[in-house]
Amino acid sequence: MSAAVSVDAVFVGRAYLGGRFEEVAVAVEGDTIAAVTKPALAPRGEETVVLGPKQLLLPGMVDLHVHMREPGLEHKEDWRSGSMSAAKGGVTCVFDMPNNVPPANTCDRLREKVAKAFSKSIVDFGLYAGCSDEPETLKPCADLFFGFKLYPEDLYSPRARPTFKLAAELGKPVFVHAEDPSLFRDSPLHSEARPPEAEASAVELALELARSTGAWLHLTHVSTKPALERVLASKALGKVTFDVTPHHMLLSDSLYRSPLAKIAKVNPPLRSEEHRAAVYAAARSGAADALVTDHAPHALAEKLSENPPPGFPGLELALHLLLKEVLEGRLPPSAIDLYSSKPARLAGLRKGVIAPGFDADLVIVELAEWSVKGSELVSKAKYTPFEGWTMRTKTVATYVRGRCVYRDGGFGEGGARA
Repeated sequence: MSAAVSVDAVFVGRAYLGGRFEEVAVAVEGDTIAAVTKPALAPRGEETVVLGPKQLLLPGMVDLHVHMREPGLEHKEDWRSGSMSAAKGGVTCVFDMPNNVPPANTCDRLREKVAKAFSKSIVDFGLYAGCSDEPETLKPCADLFFGFKLYPEDLYSPRARPTFKLAAELGKPVFVHAEDPSLFRDSPLHSEARPPEAEASAVELALELARSTGAWLHLTHVSTKPALERVLASKALGKVTFDVTPHHMLLSDSLYRSPLAKIAKVNPPLRSEEHRAAVYAAARSGAADALVTDHAPHALAEKLSENPPPGFPGLELALHLLLKEVLEGRLPPSAIDLYSSKPARLAGLRKGVIAPGFDADLVIVELAEWSVKGSELVSKAKYTPFEGWTMRTKTVATYVRGRCVYRDGGFGEGGARA
């Protein structure tokens, strides 16, 4: 692209390009990246954004596993608050799970959910369809959802095999939360109540269903060493992918013996150090196909109750937790791909990469230390198991398809797309 040509915007500074940082100019025309050049060769921009010496330009992150809660559970989160949380965390596209009230497992409910998301979300989104007794009824609206989601109770029900068969027919993934309820135990310690054996058993069943139907199996939030080993050994046998979470990478079940025990309750549970290290290694080596947050907000009063529900918010922290590991030398810069280009590729999106022809989803972060306080989260869920952690970066601005949706604490309007 000639420097004489004018474009809508040009970003100049150090940008993440395929595993390394380079000094470049990124030209944006409309909602697309038009060119990536040396700064001296940059075209004229109607707007020019010059990054500061402590700032970095990243592609927008893509989160394949979130719970925006709307419709039905808006007191926990809604599409506006959840997408604001995403934007502040540098996440420009989210994929929402179907465990709404009622569950998003019919065409009418999926259409309602799309309409609500369009009206409120400031980031792009995709949806999953929930498991139902009549999965064939979802065929007419297959364009509304990216894949299917099976929870433990679904995987061990008569609904599972027909769902896998339909997924194979439609060419869609089946995201499985792999735990075998028959192996759960009565224990006050959450990691013992849902032991590693439950995950290993469910992984075997999911792999058998995938093999026998030809469906693409995606195992989400894998948390144990045996399950990781089994999944990695199965990749050559069919379409099998998996993701890991920051909390299973960075936290252990020692939190269940701490004052944060209720806050840290999540399914699958935080595990022992052996399993945590295995999950971390899968991320560090690039073996994992994606990083996801499983952003699962609840009201603080619910989390502090006698029987707290599992899950906690994650969208605002995941990128900065990842960058902390990179900046402190424990992860390679390419680990950023786990939360950007790799999930975008799985979803078939032209996102997650700073390159011509891709969506102009861009994030400016700044090197700056700050302490995590759950009470300051944008999410309705004002708590986190990472309370008190020191982050090394903060989000300055987030752009979705060239449109600024977050800058220095302020948020833009809706207009997301599926």
